[in-house]
Amino acid sequence: MNNFKLNEEHKIKSGLTSPQDVYFENFTERLMQQLPAPEIKVVPLYRRKPVWFSAAAGFVVMLTGGYFLLNNSPQATTQPDTAAIENYLVYQTNVTSYDMIDHLDSQDIKELEASIVLNDDAIKDYLSDEDVYLYE
Repeated sequence: MNNFKLNEEHKIKSGLTSPQDVYFENFTERLMQQLPAPEIKVVPLYRRKPVWFSAAAGFVVMLTGGYFLLNNSPQATTQPDTAAIENYLVYQTNVTSYDMIDHLDSQDIKELEASIVLNDDAIKDYLSDEDVYLYE
């Protein structure tokens, strides 16, 4: 076998060579010159109106919602006094005493019996004025 010496044999040269240092110094400048310049898009004013309208509508909705959220305190319900109710019912011509009796329940009747105090003299006076006679 032949002695093979790697250092003495003919070597195949690579086809790639490194560029000079000047190449990398102005590489970015040349690259930026080759890129196309970015175009600035012009948005006409007539297309911006819906944005303003929607912003105004959103503001109105938020303002209205805030008003109702801040002013949702419960309203004080006051019961009118019994004298006002009686006066109202007295001056209502289309309401009869039978209509009022139909709407009374047992609890209302008990409250009326407890609140009305009648003595015997008042009952006799009423019956004498009404021409009601007791027959025994």
